[in-house]
Amino acid sequence: MTRKSRFFQFNIRPWVFWPPFILLILAVLSSILFPDSFIDIVRNIQQSILTNFSIGFSWLSFAMTLLAIAVFFSPLGNYKIGGKSAVPRLNRISWFAIVLCTTIAVGILFWGSAEPLSHFLFPPGFRDFDPNSEEARSFALGALYFHWGFTPYAIYAVPALVFALMYYSGKSRFSLGIMLRPMIGTSPHRFWETGLDMFSLFALVTGMAAALGAGILSLSGGFLAFFPDLNPTLLTGMITLAILITFIISASTGIEKGIKNLSLFNLGFFFLIAILFVILGERGKILDSILTGFSLYFSNFTDLSLQLSGAGNTWTYDWSTFNFAMWMAWAPMTALFLGKIAVGRTVREFLLMNWFLPASFCLIWMGIFGGTTLDFAAVNTQDYKDLYENSGPESVIYRVFDDMGYFKVFAQLFILGIFISYVTAADSSTDALASISMKKQKGDPFESDTNLKVIWGVLIGFLSWVMITYSGIDGVRILSVIGGLPALFFLLLVSVCLLMILISPKKYLRH
Repeated sequence: MTRKSRFFQFNIRPWVFWPPFILLILAVLSSILFPDSFIDIVRNIQQSILTNFSIGFSWLSFAMTLLAIAVFFSPLGNYKIGGKSAVPRLNRISWFAIVLCTTIAVGILFWGSAEPLSHFLFPPGFRDFDPNSEEARSFALGALYFHWGFTPYAIYAVPALVFALMYYSGKSRFSLGIMLRPMIGTSPHRFWETGLDMFSLFALVTGMAAALGAGILSLSGGFLAFFPDLNPTLLTGMITLAILITFIISASTGIEKGIKNLSLFNLGFFFLIAILFVILGERGKILDSILTGFSLYFSNFTDLSLQLSGAGNTWTYDWSTFNFAMWMAWAPMTALFLGKIAVGRTVREFLLMNWFLPASFCLIWMGIFGGTTLDFAAVNTQDYKDLYENSGPESVIYRVFDDMGYFKVFAQLFILGIFISYVTAADSSTDALASISMKKQKGDPFESDTNLKVIWGVLIGFLSWVMITYSGIDGVRILSVIGGLPALFFLLLVSVCLLMILISPKKYLRH
């Protein structure tokens, strides 16, 4: 009798693994066979979500930020995740590197220049100033800081903290359902637990595919700038294959080797690019941009957070609501990974490493790259506008390198940075996908099934490449935002659970 494959026999939770897996394959086929209809349908669904739930996304994001601040300064901040005897598995630098590289993927590389340029060229209608003006430049920096600052990192930190507290306070299944234990008790119905895991898994896979698509487009744009005669389709295929091979090698070595070492390398690379940019650029203007960004960020924080003047505006839907929906779609699944690597640390340390420091790093990065982009765009406004509209947002940063006079140096570093960034993010994210897909949990939470990590990684790579090649990346990017709607309600409940723990920690935490 032929022995069945261990993968099919033992290693997966069928109702968590197969529905999103099959749905993703169907989405790819639909986008190939009926590209226009597919994009129209998912775009209409997305627009309906952004329009009808915009206030919900903004207000919950604001509440999660306030909750993170409250927990940081509360007595709960002294509680050690896993109990007094718990020992950290990672040193602080490695921990911070993994957190940063898991959460930003290629986001700060791709949008650091493109987003502020868009706000500068096309400012929101609810602000009374002209495009390309000094007021538009200041607003662009403030809005960039808002979308990449303390609010999005609170969206990640709150569920990750709740998962860490619940998971390490007793023997628990690696599942999203345990985040709701303060509210629904220790024995939630298996239907709800499975459904949560399934929907969140789908949202993270589509989000990763969208991020990979953006990374592939940025990488191919960089290579084509050096080698314009290359075949674009073949180039994107080779880039995808190279990412997958590197990812598989890293995935096979686990968190404490592959993910840690790759994240440390990536962190050093980020610092190298930022320092070189400051040294070779105009340091006075860069410092001024960073300070201006912080000033406008805090002065506009309440207005943008609560949509006091921007409610119902297209700009709000397209940027703030879209971004927060995307962050929320990623947050539940990413929280599983961020929570499990936090064992042995206090709650205050957790928020420092998962909320305050990564947000601060992103804000400084955005000030450096966003400010420099706006300085050049103010001088050659029409050229940058034509480039943005005709060549796409991925081309903006390469024009900035050219205007600085160091195109080859920065373009080569940037290409390598994008490559390493996505591999690092994919490694940690697929670790969470594998952990939640596993039927039998391993004794060590730091270990997940390598075969499952590879399966999810290959599927995500294939999904990105096919949609870029045949129907564009818009479809899968929109799908990932649609996943933000169920995440909105789930994160609302998770936030209430953290508030319950904050009020009565001894009631919900065993240690």
